[in-house]
Amino acid sequence: MLKETRNPVAEYFDGRAPQWDEHGEASGPKHASVAHIAGVRAGSRVLDLGCGTGVMVPAYLEAGADTVLGVDLSAEMIARAREKFKGEPSVRFECGDTLDLDCEGSFDCAVIYNAYPHFLDKENLVKKVAALLAPQGRFLVAHGMSRHAMNAHHKHVPSEVTSTLREALKEASLWSTLFEIDTVCDNDFFYCFGGKLLAAE
Repeated sequence: MLKETRNPVAEYFDGRAPQWDEHGEASGPKHASVAHIAGVRAGSRVLDLGCGTGVMVPAYLEAGADTVLGVDLSAEMIARAREKFKGEPSVRFECGDTLDLDCEGSFDCAVIYNAYPHFLDKENLVKKVAALLAPQGRFLVAHGMSRHAMNAHHKHVPSEVTSTLREALKEASLWSTLFEIDTVCDNDFFYCFGGKLLAAE
């Protein structure tokens, strides 16, 4: 079990959780595409970081994921995710900081969808994701809108809650020491970068 963490990010999203699904996007083809790009397939063990109320979960299950673990700082988001997927025995959710996860080598895919700017300690995030993935594991950071749209969307969000989303190639360079980056998209409709865990020397 993760230790619940109280910080500005958690508090910000706790306050938005009650209306999140009402005003947010519904699961659909875009999410299926993200799961495909992330490499989710039959038997995959998926780690969904910054999972919110679980918008990506149906796409993982449709792709054949064996297990899904969703992690989020917001206790209110996690409570709603658990309620939505309480009938799915292969899906579980934990509230807490990704950096505190203690299940190294347990996942085939790690996905951060529409949440990357809220991970403020990105250098340690890269190391942690690498440690959590099994050999040949893949990660994907993705946004269902452009970088410019995302940054504009966050224009009035406090700096202790979010960070500026940089060009995908620049952001991916942070991950290139531990991953072979093989996927980059940064256009007017979509943003993503991802790759495969490098073999240990």
